[in-house]
Amino acid sequence: MPLDPFSSASELAAAIRARRTSATEVLQMYLARIAKHNPALNAICTLDEEGALLRARAADAALARGELWGPLHGVPMTIKDALETAGMRTTGGHPPLAQYVPARDATAVARLRAAGAILMGKTNLPPLSADYRADNPIFGRTNNPWNLERTPGGSTGGGGAAVAAGLSAFDVGSDLAASVRTPAHYCGLFGLKPTERRVPNTGHIPEPPGLPRATRHMNTLGPLARSVDDLALILKLIAGPDEAEPDVPPVPLAETAEQPIKSYRFAWSTDFGGIPVTRDTKNAIAKLAGDLAACGCTIEERMPADFDFNAAWETWGEIAIAERAATAPDRVAERVAALNATLGDNVPVGIGSAKGARATIADYMASLTRRDALIAALERFFDGCDAFLCPVTVGPAIPHLPWGTPVDVDERKVPYFLAGTAYTCAFNLTGHPVVVLPLAQSGEGLPIGVQVVGRRWSESALLALARSLALVTGPFRAPPGY
Repeated sequence: MPLDPFSSASELAAAIRARRTSATEVLQMYLARIAKHNPALNAICTLDEEGALLRARAADAALARGELWGPLHGVPMTIKDALETAGMRTTGGHPPLAQYVPARDATAVARLRAAGAILMGKTNLPPLSADYRADNPIFGRTNNPWNLERTPGGSTGGGGAAVAAGLSAFDVGSDLAASVRTPAHYCGLFGLKPTERRVPNTGHIPEPPGLPRATRHMNTLGPLARSVDDLALILKLIAGPDEAEPDVPPVPLAETAEQPIKSYRFAWSTDFGGIPVTRDTKNAIAKLAGDLAACGCTIEERMPADFDFNAAWETWGEIAIAERAATAPDRVAERVAALNATLGDNVPVGIGSAKGARATIADYMASLTRRDALIAALERFFDGCDAFLCPVTVGPAIPHLPWGTPVDVDERKVPYFLAGTAYTCAFNLTGHPVVVLPLAQSGEGLPIGVQVVGRRWSESALLALARSLALVTGPFRAPPGY
């Protein structure tokens, strides 16, 4: 088959299995593109070309013997540099870990390798995944393939840039506030934040190696890909219990049949607590609502009743910072001071972060109890709809701004942290699954995505809905020049 770097991982796997191409040919295609495009993008921060070629040749030899390693046999992948990879440097973008080489794979990485995927390298991120730009003192800044003067997002920004530019078949990252969804949105990709605890976090940094596992809520691992089918396949491979993380329950991922698009019920909004979004963003989601109505869907512009976004933002800050402070109190104190210097005294996420930095066990338990009530309120909302459509961030990819710089939203300025997380972190707080679909382009030609939020533990049904919805929103489109 003619090799296409923008084929989906599922398509590449099928072609390798059918011997229309080989794992080695596919890998060499990606390595050539990395050599050509990565110097400008700086998406892949560690590359193991020799190891990947050895593994690809072994995959081809195995297939010639009639051995199939799994559904991703011979498909090249990259992994966010926050996930441990045995024998390959894993830094977390954190200078003290610049030369850290783990002895084991993160559980999700091990499962992908067992399914036949070939690890080419690691993708760039901010230090300890704590920003929505991929920039750190070890590897520097990653650029967006749609416009090198814009960020690809973060914290899985290197993964977003690599997959969008056709340097990798897919990437797996992590998402505590938006870190898979923002790169999907900024780079024109499909992304998935699964239900909290659907996928084990074992081997994720933070925490740095040797420290207690303190980040126990809200962080999830999920894929960045070029199709909904790839999201579903990768989730199926990485989900499920892990002996190292016993709080991951054995909830099955049952197959869900697709339904006609007209059978679905949608709610939508472009206004969370008065945080403005660009006109292009608002118009794109409003147009999608009109297109779905024309398809015969039930669709209504409304917000979840009894769900207080101010309370959600504050509670997210309380829990996220309290858990980080358990192992890095000095670093957290500096971060909270810098955050509140950009937000002022009356912004909920800043208030919550300040509380989290000094929280007692009693305070932390009170935060978790407030979270329980917010989860229940959002679950009740899905009694009346199958999915909730909303923006990912306040607009398309931002320029390479210093951390804390206010973000332009048409004629207004939005505080930096809110611009990147106001429309996403509530769903980390509640643990609800979210698919991001590429939707439109801004007037400057930058991608705009849409969040598709579903009921907790409903990934199979949500992905089936997303496949139908993608027939309306459209397929992946490569950035110009790649």
